[in-house]
Amino acid sequence: MNQAKPLYNIANLPDRKTLDKVTSALRSADLSKVSYQKVLYSLMNDLRFIPFVTAKLKAGHHIERARINVPNQVFYSEKEISYRNDFQNIKRYGRANSPGQSLFYGAVKTENIKHPRIINLLETSEMFRSADRKCDAEFVMTVGKWRIKEDFEVIESVFNKHNIETIPQIKQSYEYHLNNLKAEMPDRIDDIEFLLEFFSDEFAKKAIKSDDDYKISVAYTDLAMNFLKAAGVAYPSVRTDYQGFNVALDIHAVENFLELEVVAMFKIYKKGDQTFMDNLAYATDLGDMKSNFKWIDIKGTPEEVINELLLKS
Repeated sequence: MNQAKPLYNIANLPDRKTLDKVTSALRSADLSKVSYQKVLYSLMNDLRFIPFVTAKLKAGHHIERARINVPNQVFYSEKEISYRNDFQNIKRYGRANSPGQSLFYGAVKTENIKHPRIINLLETSEMFRSADRKCDAEFVMTVGKWRIKEDFEVIESVFNKHNIETIPQIKQSYEYHLNNLKAEMPDRIDDIEFLLEFFSDEFAKKAIKSDDDYKISVAYTDLAMNFLKAAGVAYPSVRTDYQGFNVALDIHAVENFLELEVVAMFKIYKKGDQTFMDNLAYATDLGDMKSNFKWIDIKGTPEEVINELLLKS
């Protein structure tokens, strides 16, 4: 069951005029000229009350994560396809991570996208992230499927108005959280919803000029993980027009709550605005400590067989 959790004492929440002033300044600032610490401390000291809503990722369900292979590259271990270990090479902000911070970005199935590999493809490949999406390309993608071993909580970003109006699954989560918040904090519900919408808008942001534009959503995730001790964040996938759902998890959550069960390789063919996917290989024998994948060739195997084998959850 989802829960609504405030970070600080609601008595510290400023009046609406102050909330408008602080959020407007953050929203309109050129964040490339504002330090991350300035953003973080503005949230802590100027807002003083940060609302979160949380959701459980339930045992038995699955999270998938993808990596794009360079030509002739084959991955043989979990280390190669899980969260990054080259911390010194993480130079840029992501939607939830700061430079030098490794998070496990993955995807879960939704009512509109049953196979998370589609979400991962759109989120991971530069071919789909760039402005020139009609270019032709062929490449290989490796997908890992992790089983959730026990329930754990992440914060959830579901208060963006556009998403509420257009995605029934998001509307359902939004209404659930809003009703709980109304019961817990009725006197300030409008201001709490205002702040949750502000942060959800940051996770839903499409117009990204540079990675600095992620500083607000990163700071929000930072506060959730360090003060609320949340395991990560779940948010609608921008690259799928919010039809899919992404998760960004800390390393602790991955090692304690997830178990890699199967990996698969797919060949991606992109011709203009059309994309085709072929099955190449899979592995369920992953070796000791998931360090020696035994790949089995499945090129040309019918899609329904692959879905039954790899993607049933």
